[in-house]
Amino acid sequence: MQAELIYNPSGGQVVIRHELDNVVAFLERYGWSVTLRETSRPLQATELARHAANRGARVVIAAGGDGTVNEVANALVNTHVALGVLPVGTTNSWALQMGIPALNPLLPGTQAVKMIAALEERVARPLPLNYYRKVLLDAARVLVEGHTIAVDVGEVSGRYFLMWAGIGFDAAIARSIPLKEKRALGSWAYVLPAIESASRFYSTDVWLNLDGKKVKVSTPFIVVSNIQLYGGMIAIGAKARVNDGKLDVCIFKGGGFFTFAQQAMKVFTHRHLEDPKVEYYQCREIAVESAHSLPVHLDGEPFTETPFAIHTVHSSLKVIVPKTAPANLFSPPACS
Repeated sequence: MQAELIYNPSGGQVVIRHELDNVVAFLERYGWSVTLRETSRPLQATELARHAANRGARVVIAAGGDGTVNEVANALVNTHVALGVLPVGTTNSWALQMGIPALNPLLPGTQAVKMIAALEERVARPLPLNYYRKVLLDAARVLVEGHTIAVDVGEVSGRYFLMWAGIGFDAAIARSIPLKEKRALGSWAYVLPAIESASRFYSTDVWLNLDGKKVKVSTPFIVVSNIQLYGGMIAIGAKARVNDGKLDVCIFKGGGFFTFAQQAMKVFTHRHLEDPKVEYYQCREIAVESAHSLPVHLDGEPFTETPFAIHTVHSSLKVIVPKTAPANLFSPPACS
């Protein structure tokens, strides 16, 4: 198996780079031929993945977080090359959704400790090397033993997203958080700013065209999901399937701190679809206009503003997932 491993050294723990040689050696024991490449600037992973595909790679492995996965995926849509993931970033939403072993953001010594360390302006003591080694090798084993499936992606103005597009409140927060904090805290970097900004949880008139169905709502934010978990933490896209040819649109209506707190609690307890202030749709084509421009992110990275349109590209990306990936993420048949 010819493969290239693209590593984002700014996406997570420094110690990871020293463990990647073990991953390469592990894969080579199973007959893989692996070339390791590192990125040094934004969007370079897309370029490297495209070159890898042109050189005949059958698998391109994204070693990093959600941003790295997104960049590599953008090069592989509508190709024969499969996306593999080594989830070593500060946020690993795709891996957490699919059940790929990942560095646990809740364990002491990883993101939770990094958050405390950042706040206290001190360096947290890392976990033992054998912890990182085990997680990486377990994730590498998924590459060897897992299934290859074809999944959908969303497309916005020539850019693809694998997981979600966020419109409004969450995209504004994503745009406002310094890159240094995102790298240090991962998903936790969004929590405090969201709480602090809840009093400014303003609604905006938004017009949507959902497969020809016209909807007008007053909303602070909308999440368009291809997977169920949002940010690796909460199941906003509760009904999403990665290969059903549709994207799931979750619209949160209302505004103010009380509404924010109420809806956040319902999301965390998996009851938001019962809320009359939440509308949920599944569709292939989405056009969005708003009374004033709203920011938009794709897979957590700021991208554009309204108005814009989303097109679902059905079964266009091959990915390697564990045999034990949750069955409710797929519409059969999924595996090859």
